[in-house]
Amino acid sequence: MLSRITIGVYTFVCIYLIFNTQRYKDNIYQWDVSGYYIYLPAIFIHHDVGRMDVYKATNEKYRLSGTVSDYGFFEQPTGKRTNKYTLGCAVLQLPFFLIAHAYCHLSAAYTPDGYTYPYQFAGIFSGILWTAIGLLFLRGFLRQYFPDITVAITLLCIALGTNIYCYTTYSPGMSHPYSFFLSAAILYYTHKLYSNTHQRHFFMIGILLGMVIIIRPVNIIIAVLPLFWAVHNISSLRQRLHFFSQNLAPIAISFLLYFAVASLQMAYWYHTTGHFIHYSYTGEGFNFLQPHIGKGLWGFRKGWFIYTPIAFIALCGLYFLWKQNKKTAPAIIVYLAVMIYVVFSWQCWWYGGGFSARALIETLPIVAFPLAHLCHQVYTTPTYLLTKVSFSILLVFCVTLNLFQTYQHSFNTIHCDRMTRTYYFRTFGKIMATDEDLKYLMTDKQFKDEYNFKK
Repeated sequence: MLSRITIGVYTFVCIYLIFNTQRYKDNIYQWDVSGYYIYLPAIFIHHDVGRMDVYKATNEKYRLSGTVSDYGFFEQPTGKRTNKYTLGCAVLQLPFFLIAHAYCHLSAAYTPDGYTYPYQFAGIFSGILWTAIGLLFLRGFLRQYFPDITVAITLLCIALGTNIYCYTTYSPGMSHPYSFFLSAAILYYTHKLYSNTHQRHFFMIGILLGMVIIIRPVNIIIAVLPLFWAVHNISSLRQRLHFFSQNLAPIAISFLLYFAVASLQMAYWYHTTGHFIHYSYTGEGFNFLQPHIGKGLWGFRKGWFIYTPIAFIALCGLYFLWKQNKKTAPAIIVYLAVMIYVVFSWQCWWYGGGFSARALIETLPIVAFPLAHLCHQVYTTPTYLLTKVSFSILLVFCVTLNLFQTYQHSFNTIHCDRMTRTYYFRTFGKIMATDEDLKYLMTDKQFKDEYNFKK
C-alpha cells in the first residue's frame, strides 16, 4: 500500500509543478524533442512524412530549434529527407496527441496545428503517465523480492532522487521517460517469464523490445536480461538453452511481434531513403576505443554520480545483490557494465544540453534492484541504530539534492552544457549564479576541445 502511495505522490508532485509553473504554456517541442515529436503533426496534420517541410515554418513560429531551420533532417538521393530521430516516442505520445487534436477541433479555442497549448499539455502529461506506469511495473517486480516498505523507499529514491524527475517535470518530451517505462516493463515480464512461464510473457517481451529499439536503438542492450536472467553458471546456461528449445513456437511469435513493431521505423527509413536499415545520425558515432567512463560517472560536466548520487549508492548495493541473489546478479552486472561502456563511448559523451547523465535514465529500473537490496539489508538486519539513521539521512540528502539541483537546472544555474568543477562549487546551494560565477563555466576553447576540433 505504501509503495502505491509513493507512486501517487510522485505523480501529484509532477502535475502540481506543471500547473504551478505553467510549464505547459512553454514550447516543450524544442531541439531533440522536436525531432521525436514531428512525426505526429507531419502524419496527421500536414500529411508529409517524406520531407516534413513544415518544420521550417513551424520553427519560425514556435522556436523549435532557433536559427537551425532543418535541425536533425538530412537530404537523401531519393529527393526526400530523413529525420535522424526515431519514431518510438511519437508512438507512445499518439493517444495523447489525438485527444489534444480532437479537443482543438471541437473547441475551436486553439489552432489544431500540433503545437498550441493542448498539444503542449498532451506531451507533458504523456511523459508523466508513462513514467508512473513504469514505476507501477517496477513496484510489481520489486514486490516479488521485498516487503512493501523497502519497495516504497526504493521507488521514492528513484522517482524523486534521480534525473527521471527532471525529465518529467522541467525538461519534458525527451525519450528517456518512455525508455524508463519500457525498461521497467521488460524487467517485470522477464521475472514473470521465468517464475510463471506463460506465452503472453514471451509476447509482451517481444513487443517491448520492439518499442525499445524504435525509441533509442542502443537500448536494445536490455535484451541481455530476458536472455540471461538467472543464468549464473554452466548448469543454468544449459537449462536456459533447454527452456528455449521447449518454447520455440512462442519465441518465434515473440520475434515476429518484435519485428512488427521495429518495422514501423524500417518502413519510414525505406520511404525516405529506399533502404530498410539506415544510420540516421550522420556525422556522429561511437568511439569504443576511447570511452569517457571516468568523465561520464565522476566529471562535473554531467557526471552521473555527481548529479545523481543515488545511482552511486545503488551500485554499492550490487555487493548485497551478489550475496543475496547470485542467480540474477550476473545479468544485472553485465547489462549495467555494457550500457555504461556504450553510453560513454558516444562521440558527444555528455549528450548535449541536459541534466546529469540523461542517457542512463533507462537503466534506473534495473539500478533500483541493487538499491532495494541495500535498503533491505540496512533496515531489516540487526545493526546499530546509528547505521540506520545515518543511511536514512544519506538517502534524504540525495533526494533533496536532486530536487534542488533540478530546480537550479531549470534556471540554467546548473548549466545545461558547460559545467566545471570550480563553477559547481561556487554555485552549490545557489538558485541564481552571479556574473562572477559565470566566468568559471567551460570556455569556448574547452568546449571545442571536447569535440576534438582543430584550432
